Amino acid sequence: MKKLSIIAAFLLVTATATWAMAGQGQRSLDGQGHMNPAVMAALELTPEQTTKIQALHESTSQKITPFKAQLVTKRAEMKVLWTQPSLDADKIKATQKEIQALRAQIREIQTDMRITFRSLLTPEQTSKLLAMGFGKVGRHKKGAGYGQGQGKYRGQGNGQGAGCLRNAN
Repeated sequence: MKKLSIIAAFLLVTATATWAMAGQGQRSLDGQGHMNPAVMAALELTPEQTTKIQALHESTSQKITPFKAQLVTKRAEMKVLWTQPSLDADKIKATQKEIQALRAQIREIQTDMRITFRSLLTPEQTSKLLAMGFGKVGRHKKGAGYGQGQGKYRGQGNGQGAGCLRNAN
């Protein structure tokens, strides 16, 4: 049984690490890691700004990648710890603290990147960016509230948002 758990953990870590590394494609500067060409075009960036922002983005991506890989590994370790017949509370709590520390490091890098990004913009570009909702994350972001989700059940997902009404005529 223990041998099977180790093999399963290894396969899980390998698969998730591969998935995490493959997701390093298109990025953005919204703190979520998704590049939005429409937003970048709407800001009417100069060629110099575009070059600096691309370099900033690549640098941030390179800094975050090892932390994301470690996070994937720690999450897999946590799954293995929770599936053991006898739980080791100390190991679970220690792993949880490591996961929280990795998340905090990623958030810090993303925050530094966002601050630098904003410093590269003119006041007019900053106003446009804020008008487009840049900086709103989580439940305050339009459409991120409860509504019809991906499947047939209601829940968080692609809903209309917390403040929207359906069929409001």
